Amino acid sequence: MDDSLSVGIREEHERSCLERLIDMATDHKTLQPLEFYKTFLDRKSRPDGRSLLEFRKVTVNAGSIGTADGSAIVKCGNTTVICGIKAEIAVPGMDEPAKGFIIPNVTLPPLCSSKIKSGPPGEAAQTATQFIAELVANNIILDLHTLCIHSSKWAWVLHCDLVCINLDGSLLDACVIALITALKNVTLPTVTYDEELDKLICDSDQKRPLEGIKQPVTSTFSLFENGILISDPTSEEEQLAAGLTSITMESTLVTHMYKPGGCTLDEKQVKKLIQQSELKAKEIVRLIEEVCLSSIAER
Repeated sequence: MDDSLSVGIREEHERSCLERLIDMATDHKTLQPLEFYKTFLDRKSRPDGRSLLEFRKVTVNAGSIGTADGSAIVKCGNTTVICGIKAEIAVPGMDEPAKGFIIPNVTLPPLCSSKIKSGPPGEAAQTATQFIAELVANNIILDLHTLCIHSSKWAWVLHCDLVCINLDGSLLDACVIALITALKNVTLPTVTYDEELDKLICDSDQKRPLEGIKQPVTSTFSLFENGILISDPTSEEEQLAAGLTSITMESTLVTHMYKPGGCTLDEKQVKKLIQQSELKAKEIVRLIEEVCLSSIAER
């Protein structure tokens, strides 16, 4: 037989075998998704090629929405979140007269995932909104006193709309990065209160950035029943996991920990997750600062 013909037959056979293996893997993933993932996890790898505790690439862009007072677009792997902030002035609350307001709202439109349906906000959107609201209430995002214009009279209200246009896991991580970046992108006119005239004086030509913005970073992990931990899970990995944990850190300090049920974590596992969260926090803070400096330079 001609050598070139023999090589061609062998190559065709190899392609055919590879196609059968791909078909078998696809069928296995469809019929037994958890077993399919376990074959990777047992080898300390994942179907997308990452190691167990490897985070996906994060890209950040600031100031992309011209109609907003501050904005950001964040992509964590395939999960993409847009944050737009609009500011207005209102009377502060009677119980906290020297504080302003941050009002977050996370929206998951049907276009972000085939699992999201039209209608009122679903559980995922409500959970994400409540999570951000807790960070705000606990002064983890921003010192709300810096939003006060004059105690008991006037304060800034920041309406923070976070829209997910592609949902592929770790939603809370992307929302926090987008919110912090958008807040650092905000510029507000200089507003003072004249007590004698009892009116506000606004100077739109003199705009200033927000003060007191903190830099928390949230890291989400999935826990499987065999004790395997993975960082930055995709939507499939979140659904297959026995539990989820989201750790929010500012520098080396854990400021918030969210665990909605599922498997318990032992002390060793918690320490490991905190170490991974700290590494991610450093990288994300560096990225946000670079992006925001670049955005300021372009203004």
